Amino acid sequence: MFAQINRAFAAAAAVAVLGSTASAAVTPPAGYIYSTQLLSNLTAGCVAAGPGGTFVGIGPGFTVNAEAIVLAKESGEQRLVAMGFNSISDCAYDPTADVLYVTDNADNGELPGALTGDTLFAIPSASSASGLSAKGLEVLPANSVPSSASIALAGSGTVLVSDATGGGMGTVAKITGMVSAPFASGFDFTGGVAVDPATGNVFVAEGVGFPNNQIRKFTPAGTPIMPDPFAGPSSTFGSIDLAFNSDGNLLASGGSVVSFNPTTAASTPFGSGLTFTGGLTVDPFTHRVQVLSSTFTGADEDKSLHRFTPIDQLSPGNGSPDSECLHEAYGLNVVDGTAECTDGAPCDGDGLQNDACLFPIGFCLNVDDSNLSSCDTSSNITAVAIAAKPESSAIASASIQIAAALPLTGTSCFFSDGVRVPVKVAGTNKKDGKGKVKVKVTAADNRKDSDTYKLVCHPAP
Repeated sequence: MFAQINRAFAAAAAVAVLGSTASAAVTPPAGYIYSTQLLSNLTAGCVAAGPGGTFVGIGPGFTVNAEAIVLAKESGEQRLVAMGFNSISDCAYDPTADVLYVTDNADNGELPGALTGDTLFAIPSASSASGLSAKGLEVLPANSVPSSASIALAGSGTVLVSDATGGGMGTVAKITGMVSAPFASGFDFTGGVAVDPATGNVFVAEGVGFPNNQIRKFTPAGTPIMPDPFAGPSSTFGSIDLAFNSDGNLLASGGSVVSFNPTTAASTPFGSGLTFTGGLTVDPFTHRVQVLSSTFTGADEDKSLHRFTPIDQLSPGNGSPDSECLHEAYGLNVVDGTAECTDGAPCDGDGLQNDACLFPIGFCLNVDDSNLSSCDTSSNITAVAIAAKPESSAIASASIQIAAALPLTGTSCFFSDGVRVPVKVAGTNKKDGKGKVKVKVTAADNRKDSDTYKLVCHPAP
């Protein structure tokens, strides 16, 4: 079954490669900042925002027992989560249950010696899991989802999984625990699946004959919503993965990323310059979009997390509007100079109730912010000084990285593993913990931007 998926994917990829150049620059959509995190391996299918980092599949494609899932931290450190996969298709993280779901669409029928595959896996305690074997993590028996493709959460403990069998035999199943029930059928090469957080409606992408794709829309019960299809058939968008962005629009990958209005189906490109996009994820707190892409040549594009940071989610501080664009903070929800978070809430970067909040702060420089139109971004950034209380090795590492990149031209974002602020514990009583981050940025024209962010960690209720 995998061969059918592979042929369709390879054909689309060939067109994408022929129509691009290795040196093409990536242009983010308006209102976003583009950056990358280079990993040490080829990326493979799976990308999901997780606690303290990003879950990502790595390893050579369609290779027996050779693919793995790692948690990539902002610092570049990678923790091996699980290994022994053959052809990772997708993953989705359930933060409530701390479970990472993974699909693998090859087993020993296609790759002799494979220990498992062609099914859905669930990695428990994913926030701390280390070095697990894929065999033994199956939700359903191996070869029970022979062309397993995309995954979407449909509530904690429940996922939708697409099967790209082709020939009108493609399906989407709703899986709760170890029970699988039909959700929708009659697809060709079923690809991305996404659940609209506003309505609960389900969107399913499929390849319907090269080079065309379409997207269909269903009620939460699996009834098609007219018009059907919702979008397409068309060669202007792909069907590899779907994800809802923080602006309420639906993102579709495969070739370039395209953004759809989920009501009208009006579409716009979500940037340009990536060769052939695959996995998509949107951070539920910071709203940063991350995309996997490939040139199929082993270039850096194939080994990177491609990141799009929304400018309207950054915190510029309260200085002069003529200099505030020199620095804006990522990962903080700041009100009147203070970022508050409750232990274990979405703003807590480690996702754990552990008597501390991890503020996932990053630093964006020379930001072209439409709310600061009088602020000139044409001058180079020549100096950046950052201090944190409590002291943070993660902030120190980010400072070193920024210093090595100076002077900086244009807009840049640098991310850190975060500032950990513990709550105050005295016996059975717990009180707010407090911290602070100070940032001072200097431009070549001598403008300065000094920002102070107070951090408050509330105990878990």
